[in-house]
Amino acid sequence: MNFSELNDTLDLLLKKVNLPDSVTYTGEKINYNKFNIIKLLIIGVYRLFEAEIFYRQQIIQRLGSFKKARFLKNFKPYFYIFRIGLPDILHNLGGRFDEKIAARYMIAAMFYDAACDVPEYRKYLKELNDYIMFDRDIKTDDEYLTIFKESIDYVSSVVDKTTFETFMNYIKIEHISQLMSMHQSSNKPLTRDTLFKITLAKGGITIMAGMCLMAPKITVDERKAIYEVDGVLQVLEDIFDIQEDQEMGIQTISNQKMISYNELKHLYFGTINNMIEKCNLNPDRHNTTLDIFYWPIDKILVKIYTPFFTK
Repeated sequence: MNFSELNDTLDLLLKKVNLPDSVTYTGEKINYNKFNIIKLLIIGVYRLFEAEIFYRQQIIQRLGSFKKARFLKNFKPYFYIFRIGLPDILHNLGGRFDEKIAARYMIAAMFYDAACDVPEYRKYLKELNDYIMFDRDIKTDDEYLTIFKESIDYVSSVVDKTTFETFMNYIKIEHISQLMSMHQSSNKPLTRDTLFKITLAKGGITIMAGMCLMAPKITVDERKAIYEVDGVLQVLEDIFDIQEDQEMGIQTISNQKMISYNELKHLYFGTINNMIEKCNLNPDRHNTTLDIFYWPIDKILVKIYTPFFTK
């Protein structure tokens, strides 16, 4: 499909699952009363210990000869964030963090992303496309595809049919947005609205799809709120990848400087406050998810992103 066809497909997929193509929430601050610094440090050390155990026991032992693949180190922070940040909000939404489901999903996501972003694994993208978009079975003795298929097959075997179908509809959205990202050409400028839609779809789906597996009864409003938070976080992440994206000719809102620092900050605050409201989180009760969202304000937004936007 060409870029226009991909764009039309993405619109249809977003409409099918009732997800937005933009974010409108803004705020001046995050309405959450975090713990004092000493308590947070103690709790943080314990969470990191739990995340490392999860990483070693649930992730590393399932990767076969890919344990030393260079793309693995880039994903370790995501495994940590997934394990540290989701349990509280999942519990609040009537779900439970399942380490086996989380591990299989994150491994499949990692292998899929590597097929999109790492040249030596790009050869697997067509077969993954056929599986995701056309439900064609993956039949191969290749270890890379075997690990991916076993991971998805496990997820399919432990959730009900409706939940898995919903999950795959979300994965289709991420896949189309990834293809759109790869098709973007730096000599054909895209509009801000199109770039924001791609960013939301590429970044917003990942966490929400995983939560869908472990809290399948979350409402449409709750899903939208999580989707929008993670989409804004993708805008932040794109700043880390500016040089790489520009070398590949990929346009993002960040490297095209289509969003100001103040607007980005206010969108960040607004989407998190919206999540607190829609997901019925208690802003006066300690919450690991909100801690993770709160800390980037000082540690990342101000120190890293302000200099970029003021260049």
